[in-house]
Amino acid sequence: MQRLLTAVLILLIAALPVFAQGYGNYGNSAQGFSDRTTNKVVRLLERGLRQCQALEPVYRYDCYRQNYRDAAQQLEGNPSYAPAQQALRDVEASLQAVLRTNADPAAAPARRRGQSFAAIRQSVVPQSKAAFTAALDQARTRLLRSPDASGNHLARIASALDSDKVFLRS
Repeated sequence: MQRLLTAVLILLIAALPVFAQGYGNYGNSAQGFSDRTTNKVVRLLERGLRQCQALEPVYRYDCYRQNYRDAAQQLEGNPSYAPAQQALRDVEASLQAVLRTNADPAAAPARRRGQSFAAIRQSVVPQSKAAFTAALDQARTRLLRSPDASGNHLARIASALDSDKVFLRS
């Protein structure tokens, strides 16, 4: 009887990680959707946009680019979030193109909270805003069309992109 109880106890202890992965999916799981990961990305996008708005308009686009890069990095290695990661990377690439074609070499970089932000020319801010808005629209549409079998994770990230677009207009 003692051996049987010991064997059962050992099996239960060995099985704990398996049970923990299957329930809740709230942790930092490398596979599958999780509320924790989705919440982190949504918060990062929302907070980042507000922080970028505190900069002069000519520096905002590099700030936005860095924010979208950071959000995409949060999804690294999780194939369930591949559509969201690609959408965020596409927004980042669009902003990188804005910076590359409209850089203001005469402006010194802005520094805030240990980060450095490059400037674009003042004359192209309206066009840059339109390019950013278009990139957000494309990313949002792609996310809403992506399969999300476990709930509304991609839709919540798409909603954050839409909120960013609305915030830009105000």
